[in-house]
Amino acid sequence: MDMHKPSSLRDYVIALLIATALTVFMGFYLFIRRGYFFDAPPTADMLYVPNKAIVGAGTVLLAFAFLIGPIVRYFDRFDKWLGYRKEIGIVGGFLVFFHAIISYFLLPLKFPQAYLTFDSLQFSAGLIGIFLLIFLFIISFKKAIDLIGASRWWFLQRWGLRLVILFTLIHVYSMKWSGWMKWLKQSGAPTVELANPQMAGLGILVMLFVTWVVIVRLYESIFIFKNFGLATKEISLDMALKAHGRRFFIGSFWFLVVLYAFVITRWIW
Repeated sequence: MDMHKPSSLRDYVIALLIATALTVFMGFYLFIRRGYFFDAPPTADMLYVPNKAIVGAGTVLLAFAFLIGPIVRYFDRFDKWLGYRKEIGIVGGFLVFFHAIISYFLLPLKFPQAYLTFDSLQFSAGLIGIFLLIFLFIISFKKAIDLIGASRWWFLQRWGLRLVILFTLIHVYSMKWSGWMKWLKQSGAPTVELANPQMAGLGILVMLFVTWVVIVRLYESIFIFKNFGLATKEISLDMALKAHGRRFFIGSFWFLVVLYAFVITRWIW
């Protein structure tokens, strides 16, 4: 999706295995929290929970594709992950695309057609993000790259993915923020749709990771590249820059771990 390299069946298999593992884990987490998977109560759609697992996995994959660059720049042992970035991004994009199809056509109880209008910030942001993903997928083929030109293609890929992440943040935060704040103040009692409300919502866990990725990339663009991400900068031979970026990466990662510990244990005990 963003690396100019030949498609590899092996790399797609690895990306699909990662996607499957994430989807299964998130599906199991949602099953424990909600008390059901496909056998939804009358107030929910049958694919409501599977859809959450799919979009959670897809969003994490897209964010991880966005994070691979800094990982490779700061930690030499992970250089091989650069070769999987394209396939991980494409698989993640397809999962998010499937989420959009399911949400629009197969979840009438949770997302009635009248609710999905361009007057809605969350719907508009999500739709723009989906169109951007489709565009990035189309130009990921070699013929498109040759037609566009390598430099222009790379610019479109870099900023296309950034815009996808931006609209994902707008889409999710506008939809979930008030509910998250309510949950952080009071977990609530079990309901027919939520067997274990004391467990953190999957959206919170996913978006903590996505937000951290964005912060890492913003910090890198402003304080390492010092060009606000308008162009890449070779830092592999500059040990001071690598050390600077690595310190922030590790420090912010442990702060993320602390946030996860707080959120996960907020109402469990």
